[in-house]
Amino acid sequence: MGRAIGHGRYELGRRLGYGGMATVYSARDLKLDRQVAIKLLADNYAGDEEIRERFMREARLAAKLDHPNVVKVFDVGEDDDRPYIVMEQVDGGTLGERLGGGRRGLPREDALRLLCQMCDGLGHAHSRRLVHRDIKPGNLLLRKSDDCLKIADFGIARAAEDTRLTRPGKVIGTERYMAPEQLRDGKITPATDVYACGVVADEVLPADRPPAMQEIVECCVRKDPAERFPDARALGEAFAVVDGNGTAFPLRRIRTHGRTTIPLEAATARLETSDTSTRKLEATRALRRGGGRRGARLGAGLAIAVLAVVGIVAALGSGESETPTDAKSTPQREQPGAAAVSVPRSDDPAEQARRLSEFLRAQSR
Repeated sequence: MGRAIGHGRYELGRRLGYGGMATVYSARDLKLDRQVAIKLLADNYAGDEEIRERFMREARLAAKLDHPNVVKVFDVGEDDDRPYIVMEQVDGGTLGERLGGGRRGLPREDALRLLCQMCDGLGHAHSRRLVHRDIKPGNLLLRKSDDCLKIADFGIARAAEDTRLTRPGKVIGTERYMAPEQLRDGKITPATDVYACGVVADEVLPADRPPAMQEIVECCVRKDPAERFPDARALGEAFAVVDGNGTAFPLRRIRTHGRTTIPLEAATARLETSDTSTRKLEATRALRRGGGRRGARLGAGLAIAVLAVVGIVAALGSGESETPTDAKSTPQREQPGAAAVSVPRSDDPAEQARRLSEFLRAQSR
């Protein structure tokens, strides 16, 4: 039988890991008959009130979070004046161990799946105004049974409205993953975590990543926080639309609007199309999604409509009133034996595009 703590409720087992401040053990909750993990503050820090407070703060902050991609906290207590935290045990190792320390990257599909999970869990924390401040592969646990990623160690997390955790000049975190403002002991926001996520993504994605993936990474690690994704939820939306082949649309540069970091078109920094050729790609995808003959006909009609509308909108928005092939100057010839078809027209470009879209859809049936 192992050592018991918590007035005999928890029986400590093997050591799962350790760091500068604490050691994590596998344990058994004898009262509820379940396996848990217990983080026990190191002896040499037990008398440091600042570290004790930070350690207990981790429990309070993490206990506020309820998300499948965040390690759950069940209980907190002290054993011989040494604080401990009882939490969910995640068997399977860390993302750092999966990478093997060589930062060689993972297959694209696996990398995107794990990065999206990281953003989901961290986005949940950001929505509750909590900034983790120490996102790194060693704090991203991977459950062996289903490869579910879980964020651990909110020990130096801080509410987003606060700027410092400790005394001025005392920077806490892992330097490689720390944003410039964190190294300067400056204002901490969810964009600070986004920087760390970008470094993690750079390590997880394969070296031969497509340009779309590389652009997302570069957006995360920009020096100015206002030019990054505003939070992990926005970053997750970007990763979510990049498929395993790296197909996505170019990111527009993010700017600051007032005191809130937003993209040019939406606060979630969604990936957007930037030119006509990309819109044509969307039309092609719509065609591929059509199921059976009926779906294919409908998809073809929609594709034709989208391409036509894109062309008309582009022409109307170009500011050119006349061209060498102006429709007004060249009468349309009717094909022999074909009935004349009246094409809808309107002086309003938007209305013209809508009418033409409906017209082409009807013609494709």
